[in-house]
Amino acid sequence: MQRFVKASRDNWFYAILPVLFAAALNFRATHPWDDQPQFGEAVTLFDWCIFVPFIYVACYRNMPRRALAIRALAIACGGIWIAGKIVPDPAETILTQWSWLRGVGIAVLVLAESAALIAVLRIAFGSAPDATELERQGMPPLLARMILAEARLWRWVWDRLRGK
Repeated sequence: MQRFVKASRDNWFYAILPVLFAAALNFRATHPWDDQPQFGEAVTLFDWCIFVPFIYVACYRNMPRRALAIRALAIACGGIWIAGKIVPDPAETILTQWSWLRGVGIAVLVLAESAALIAVLRIAFGSAPDATELERQGMPPLLARMILAEARLWRWVWDRLRGK
């Protein structure tokens, strides 16, 4: 029970997220979309593209800056998608004009994640793989050990295929 309380205290963003989603669905159902479509769309975009990433940053402010920025960008890109689902199609004006930003954000994320993947593969398959180096990159300790175990497995398989 104590572990659950500590995990809830450390990861409160995930406890708040369902409440925010329920509030967004309530806003969709109660907002007068015919009278004020741009206001409703602006509020939804603000909530999911600015407010939710800000809450994430506030929750995980001790995370390395680069990792935090990449995750906040991913949440903002997801926010554009969620806003597109919440705002009724006839009320979409800002979304139709600015939805291309999501593609740009995803392209930046793909580049950043590709660089991270290359760094992880260099560490895992290097001459002296080190779990602490992976942890320094922002990877959880358990995941770092699992990646190194998988790298050892594939090295062993590769050595057996080459006859060593």
